[in-house]
Amino acid sequence: MSGIFIACLIILITFSDQHVLRIGNAEVNNQPRPKFQDFNFVAAGDFGCGNETKKTIGAMTIKKPELVIALGDLAYKKNPDCWFDIISPIPKDRIKISFGAHDVSRGNNTYHRYLDYFNLTKPYYSFDYGNVHFLAMATPKNTLIPYNETSEQYNFVTQDLMKASKSKNIDWIIVYSFRTFYSSNTTHPGLDELQDAYHPLFDKYHVDVVLQAHNHNYQRTYPLSYNYTKQFTPIITDRNTELYNNIENGQIFFTLGTGGADFYNFTGQSPYIVKQLLRHGFLNVDVIDNGSKLGVTFYENTGVPLDHIIISKNKK
Repeated sequence: MSGIFIACLIILITFSDQHVLRIGNAEVNNQPRPKFQDFNFVAAGDFGCGNETKKTIGAMTIKKPELVIALGDLAYKKNPDCWFDIISPIPKDRIKISFGAHDVSRGNNTYHRYLDYFNLTKPYYSFDYGNVHFLAMATPKNTLIPYNETSEQYNFVTQDLMKASKSKNIDWIIVYSFRTFYSSNTTHPGLDELQDAYHPLFDKYHVDVVLQAHNHNYQRTYPLSYNYTKQFTPIITDRNTELYNNIENGQIFFTLGTGGADFYNFTGQSPYIVKQLLRHGFLNVDVIDNGSKLGVTFYENTGVPLDHIIISKNKK
C-alpha cells in the first residue's frame, strides 16, 4: 500500500475530556446515554401560612417527590418563619423556589432570609435532574430584580437555554417563574414585557413546559408559540387536549397559584386555555419510561386528581 494511499485514509481522531470522539468536524459520543430512573416533582405557588397551605404541603409530601418547586409569594409575611415551619417535613435540599412580589417587597431582610435559607447566591438559577433541565426565573418586580432585555438575568436565561438545548443528555426543559406570561381574565393579565422578551427564547431553544403563579387559580394552556404580529394572542400549535407526542413548537403554560392563598375568580376563559379551576392544590409531574414521558396531574389538596395530561417525545 503506497504512502499516498495510506495518507488518504488517515482520519484525525482526538478525545475531549468529556469522552466525545471527534472525527474531523463531526462528533460521535463515545459513551452510551445513561438510563434515567423515574422520578417525580411537585409545584405550586402563592401559599401563605394558613390551613389550606398546610393541607397542600401535606398532600405534596404523600407523593414523596424528589423535588418541590415553590413558585413565589411564599409566606406573605415580613418574617417567613411560619412558612419555613410548614415546609419543614420536606428535606430542604429538595425545595427549589422562585421569588414572588411579596417575597421581595417587604424589605431586604425578608429577601435575604429566603436566599440564605435555600443557599442561593442569586434569585435566578438552573440545575439538571435526570434528563430534565430546570430554569428558575426571578420575576417579582422588574424594578427590584430586573428581567428586561438589557438585564443580567436576560443574558443568563439566554445563555442557559442555549446550553441546555444543545446538551445530548437533556430531553426536557422546564422553566418556572412567578409572574404570568398568559392567563384567562382574572386579577393579573399576562405580562406583555415577559411575553415579548422571553417567549421567543422559549421557542428558539425548545422549552417544553412553563410553570407560573401570581393568579390564585389553576390554568393550563394548549402548546403555545409566540405571535409576532399579535403578541397578546399566542399561536396554538397543537389542539389536542390530553395527549401530546413530539410537540414540534410551543410550550404548555401552567398557572399554579393554588398553594393556599384566597382565590382570584375568573371573569372569562381565554381561547388558548384548555382548563381552569378554582381549587387549592398542586401539580405532580412523573418523569417516566426512561425519561421519555411526562405524566402531569393537578391534584386538589384533598388528594383528588382534577386534570391530567401526558407529554411524550422521542429522545435525542
